[in-house]
Amino acid sequence: MTLASQIPSGATSSRWPSHAKRRLIWISLSWCFVAALEAMAYTVLAQAITHQQSPLWVILTACVAILMTIFTTRAGFFCGVRLSGDLFEALGQTLARAKLSWLTETRRAQLAMLASQGIPGFMSVPAHQIQTFLHAPLLPLFLVCGIGWLSGPAVALLSAGTLALSLFLQFKAQMALIESDKARHAANIKTANATIEFVDHLELLRTTAGPIRAIGRIEQQWQIQEEVLANTNRAAAKATLLSAVAKSLPLACLSAYLAITATGTPTMTLALLVLMTRATAPLGELALAGLSINQLRAAVNDYLKSTLVPTLPEPKAAHALVPDGHHISLKNISQMPVFNQISAEIEPGAHVIISGPSGSGKSTLLELLMRFDDPQSGTITFGGIPLHQMRYAELASHIAYVAQDPVVFTGTLAENIRLGHSAASHVDVEAAARRAMLGHVIDRSPKGIDQPVGHQGSALSGGERQRVAIARALLKTAPVLILDEATAALDEETERQIAAYLNTLSATLIIVTHRDTTIWQPTKIITLTESTQI
Repeated sequence: MTLASQIPSGATSSRWPSHAKRRLIWISLSWCFVAALEAMAYTVLAQAITHQQSPLWVILTACVAILMTIFTTRAGFFCGVRLSGDLFEALGQTLARAKLSWLTETRRAQLAMLASQGIPGFMSVPAHQIQTFLHAPLLPLFLVCGIGWLSGPAVALLSAGTLALSLFLQFKAQMALIESDKARHAANIKTANATIEFVDHLELLRTTAGPIRAIGRIEQQWQIQEEVLANTNRAAAKATLLSAVAKSLPLACLSAYLAITATGTPTMTLALLVLMTRATAPLGELALAGLSINQLRAAVNDYLKSTLVPTLPEPKAAHALVPDGHHISLKNISQMPVFNQISAEIEPGAHVIISGPSGSGKSTLLELLMRFDDPQSGTITFGGIPLHQMRYAELASHIAYVAQDPVVFTGTLAENIRLGHSAASHVDVEAAARRAMLGHVIDRSPKGIDQPVGHQGSALSGGERQRVAIARALLKTAPVLILDEATAALDEETERQIAAYLNTLSATLIIVTHRDTTIWQPTKIITLTESTQI
């Protein structure tokens, strides 16, 4: 099955927000208008020089052009900020419904670069890139019209020809630069991936390979990136040289023509050289534009790829069904190659142990129950309703989940626990924390529940991070609680105390554990084998 075939019809319609397109179109038209006004101001200046006229009209047209430039630049910056926000929002909405299996390590690194560099880089597009690629070529075109109006068609044709040749040389230089720079973005992605791997597994690398050998894997990628950047710098130097030659060509040709033919008066010659000097100036802005083109194009491609993801379709609100109760039914569920034909009935309030050898699909089954993905075949119902006929938010409101590797965010203990219920009071948050056996953590700091937990929970031990996740689930008070090795990092006594409290709840408990299962007072055990019928 191809990636495109996994995407529901219409899922790509919001990949690039329509209001963002409209803003870019208006800014583009504004830069075209700025180029026309600036050309008109310089033409009026040239005419005033030629005919020795009053500077009044020169000042007026210059003021209008300057004000329009300021207005467009300011609008461009505001448009860039709005554009960045729109893209972040659209990306977040897409990823919130993406199949989690799509998020490979490479895609995680790609998303990290997109969020930290790509989308913020779009803020400069309306104020800078559009100016470069519209204003820079249009201004010479409009000034050629001014040259023709001032001196006749012969000089205008010469100016147009030399400017066209200059633009062609710039284009060839940019194409060569873009070609040489193609490998840079791929190298940046690989380096980001290697850096994430290095930081995430630093303890393992240092304890197994030592401080020096620990950086061996990432050092190889750094060297590759260094070579790629060196190639880009060499190509940029050549492009800059060719750009300088191309930029000076029109002015040199016009100066030679005027000198040889002695066309016009000295004031006319001065006026024409002023116009040609201004016409060639924007061409210098294209000198290293290829680098920004490559970076921008790579960011756009990354954004489109990141929004073109397999998502979990859900019904519209008007057609969504609401579950009646919390009975869970699995009928002939298959998710090859991990398991095949699993059927089970989980009554409300049941304590279910999911067991099986490593790799048998225990975590995969839990993910299907929470609809992180849809099974290849079979049906899962919740309260008599198939999961795909429920709104995802409806399903999520009925389930609390504690993962095998607990996620703790940078912030305070209270902020992390309150994720389970954003409107919970301070008292409720602390009560949930103490029920999860975090009392000693609260009491060891005068800030109590408001103490910081460090970068991604670095101030907490592994067991304490698991208890934070358990407290978060308790605060949610959902009717179904799913625990995937949620107490693996706890000592046996703490695990027993937490299990004893959870057993008093009326919630359905679905548990994966490799430790003593009797403490959970199981009412059903689902053992995953090659073909299971419960």
